[in-house]
Amino acid sequence: MRLERLRKILGATMILVIVVLIYPSCIAPRAPHGKILVEFWDYPRHPAVLEYIQQRLVLFQEENPDIHVEYTRLSWGKGGERLDIAAFAGRPPDLAGATLNLKYVEAGLLQPLDEYIDEPIPGMEGMSWRDDIHPEILADMQWDGQTWGMPWFKEGFVLLLNNDILRERGVSPPDGGMWSWDEFLETMRRVTFDRNGDGRIDVHGVGFSTGKEKWEAYPFLFGEGMRILNEDGRRMVIDSKATRRGIQRLLSLEFEERVALPGAGGIQDDTTWTAFSGPERRLAATAQGLWSINSVEVLNQLLEDQRIANPTATDLPPPLDISVAHFPRMPGKPQEMASYGVGCYMVFKRPTAPERTEAAARLARFLTLEDEGQKINRAAGVFPSRISHAKLLADDPRYEPLIPYIAGAHSPPVHPAWLQIDQVIGEQLQLVLLRRIDVDTAVSNMQTRGQMVLDAYWQSRDAAER
Repeated sequence: MRLERLRKILGATMILVIVVLIYPSCIAPRAPHGKILVEFWDYPRHPAVLEYIQQRLVLFQEENPDIHVEYTRLSWGKGGERLDIAAFAGRPPDLAGATLNLKYVEAGLLQPLDEYIDEPIPGMEGMSWRDDIHPEILADMQWDGQTWGMPWFKEGFVLLLNNDILRERGVSPPDGGMWSWDEFLETMRRVTFDRNGDGRIDVHGVGFSTGKEKWEAYPFLFGEGMRILNEDGRRMVIDSKATRRGIQRLLSLEFEERVALPGAGGIQDDTTWTAFSGPERRLAATAQGLWSINSVEVLNQLLEDQRIANPTATDLPPPLDISVAHFPRMPGKPQEMASYGVGCYMVFKRPTAPERTEAAARLARFLTLEDEGQKINRAAGVFPSRISHAKLLADDPRYEPLIPYIAGAHSPPVHPAWLQIDQVIGEQLQLVLLRRIDVDTAVSNMQTRGQMVLDAYWQSRDAAER
């Protein structure tokens, strides 16, 4: 009886959680009489980008008086879950910002956007929007020969360096932001030290985390030549000497050289950011996305505001003085870069209200591909999707050595089974860094378990198409 009662309580609790998450989308917004409604959901943005979006929404509605936009800001913590629940319950927004999620494509929920990017660009004779998008960025929006997201910008992983710690230890950032593995390792040794003389390390050289959808360590692996899927997405190719070399380098940073922030197999990504930017400043270098470069300016402004509000405060750290570097170039290998992927907008189709789908697609392009949408990427510090705006960040010395590599940076594979494969890889990487399994076992598991995921996907799809 107790067990049955517990089951009923748990079941009721789950229903309540779902209701709470989906409740805001159950109260369907309404447009003023005679107008086309566009429900627009998006995540938090850099303050300047948020202001841009709000201003552009006003302008879009002024230029399209027959359209009414309802703008909702999602939370990072629960936004993805809320979007999933709404989408699969048949109540998605018309437009949502994210990286492309192919599970929506597989479920037939998204509108292909090729017709909108094939239209001519006003003022650029003979050029369509497609012609002016970096091919590598456009490829991250495509599956089965169609384009499923309006590409806005591409991210890229970099190493942020604390210049104060470097100066304290008498070392300099790498010339032009580029360094070899040996140069990187020597610097990390120098900036790992016992600051207060108690016999324990207070400051470590570099920090990164691992796990599901955490790519901070991947640039070390790609730098050695690791690849994950073959070209047609049917076969895992991660079982390689390159993958093993990359993982061995991660292990050496933490356990042999002892220059990495301990616990890379279990710490969260916000742990490394706090160690780098928090009051203690106990990390000389952190693996982060391009977003973090300009975010330091936001952080420093917040610190300055606190000083002005409380001029007698003694517990505020100094402004964070940074330089930016590539991940190290591995011996005998070219310089590589990794990326979270492409920021985009997805349009959910409404067969019973095609005018809403049309309006949402045009709003997506208005926000992302038009000139103002590309220019705001400078404030966010991310790489614009259009070729004609590739030099947007070129006059900033922090970005100059990065720009040639961002468009072609290794993104997560575009594949409907990717999130499951990513979980397999992340778990095995965590286990090996926690020293629960050896490198060979981890890589073998990545290959075999990842292939099982791929086989299950393709068998299901092939069966459905027969």
